[in-house]
Amino acid sequence: MRVLVTAALASLLALSGTAIFGSALSGPAHAAASAVVIDARSGSVLHADNADTRQNAPALPKLMTIYLMFEAFEAGTVKPETNIFVSGTAIRQPQPTLGLNHFDTISAGDALNALVTVNANDAAAVLAEFLAGSEARFVAQMNAKAKELGLTQTRFANISGAPHPQQFSTPRDMILFSLALMRTHPERAKGLVGTSFAWKGRTYQGPQSFLSALSGNSSANLGGTQPAPTVNRARSTRSGDRDLIAVVWNANSPEDADRMIVASLTAAQAGKAVPAPAVAAPTPARGALVAGNWGIQLGAFYTEAAARAQLAAALRTAPELAQANLVVSPLSRPSGTLYRAQYKGVDETTARRICTALKGAGAACIPLSR
Repeated sequence: MRVLVTAALASLLALSGTAIFGSALSGPAHAAASAVVIDARSGSVLHADNADTRQNAPALPKLMTIYLMFEAFEAGTVKPETNIFVSGTAIRQPQPTLGLNHFDTISAGDALNALVTVNANDAAAVLAEFLAGSEARFVAQMNAKAKELGLTQTRFANISGAPHPQQFSTPRDMILFSLALMRTHPERAKGLVGTSFAWKGRTYQGPQSFLSALSGNSSANLGGTQPAPTVNRARSTRSGDRDLIAVVWNANSPEDADRMIVASLTAAQAGKAVPAPAVAAPTPARGALVAGNWGIQLGAFYTEAAARAQLAAALRTAPELAQANLVVSPLSRPSGTLYRAQYKGVDETTARRICTALKGAGAACIPLSR
């Protein structure tokens, strides 16, 4: 049983470095690779390399939502079968979403499964609003829980994981939080692996193994503002009477990740820290955008905040948009004002190329001519 728990924790730790489930840690640029080794039973950090560097951690809000939902289930304040109405604010969350409609009902258990299997931001908002009354109040709860758990370098600002200057964490905090989640709710946490979920005639399959989902093009789902995909790894092993878990985030290739795993475990077992092996330089970011009279539109939203959230989300798939002009354009209609999320000031070729990339990532996009 201890081996099973350790393996499940290794998967969960690797997951905490990704945007559930498949997008790597992202930030203004490719973050330095990090490695951490812990003793799974004592929680002691045995080796750390770049473990205290603040990074944007897209997965952490979702993991904290899972943690707080587990607490609510245990306390009996909500049950998996409890039906929840979908609000207008929930359906305006950035992609990826389940495609919920205003006034739909979804059970708490199904919303949690949608969060796990498809990283559904609308489902996460449904749970947040049900537990706290609003996203802002739920964010306050997440920050309070982070403080309670001793996550001194973690701060939440939203539930979607969209980049925000006041939302960050460190690899050390992420590994400690994952350990707390596994220790506090071991059976529920292990149940996250292999989750499947049916909604309106469609079945969504969650990761059979978190570890196997961590390599390859991690920017294909939510994307990331890093110029190249990054690779995460987690591995568990026995060393005497200790169960060790090594985690690597943000390696540039599977080979680099595996070398860092081996080096970190060797250092932890030897009882001394050694530098992680050198890794290849990240792929340079795309060059400057070609200026022009074209642009793109990502949609029209009921609130300015929702429009800006969608604009921020687009940067993770097309980071070069940071060089374009961000525009939130109000449009008055009899039913109320809509806010159009746009980037302007590029040429036609760039506009069409970026729209193709965003659509491939599941986002809406239309090119705008002069």
